[in-house]
Amino acid sequence: MFSVEVNVGRLLEIRLAAPITLEDLQGMGQALGEIFHKHQGRLVSAADATRAAIVSTDVGARVVDVFRTDNPRIERSGILINQSATFGLQIERLVAKAENKARRCFHDAFELKAFLGTLLTRAEHARLAQFLSER
Repeated sequence: MFSVEVNVGRLLEIRLAAPITLEDLQGMGQALGEIFHKHQGRLVSAADATRAAIVSTDVGARVVDVFRTDNPRIERSGILINQSATFGLQIERLVAKAENKARRCFHDAFELKAFLGTLLTRAEHARLAQFLSER
């Protein structure tokens, strides 16, 4: 399952929850395409993957494809992950394969906010805090 939306400014909000299927990723790619069409310029992405779990090899490959496709439109991206060591390693590996040094994983919401916060307006920063508290 997933959701993708922009509620304030250029803050792209993404939520992922297990199970994540190839169909979900196809829908996410389409939703991101629509958002990028509406919002010119680069976005700042906050993803909550704390309710996600290890994905299959084919889903992981598609995640990398989505990341790579989005790289030019993402100024910075923070992904909040759960405490599962195995899932964390998998997501960090997928992020590394996407080859965007502005995309990072975090176990702590405060660190994610600090990473993204310098690029956000006051309204976007407030929305980020709200988004992360809704988990």
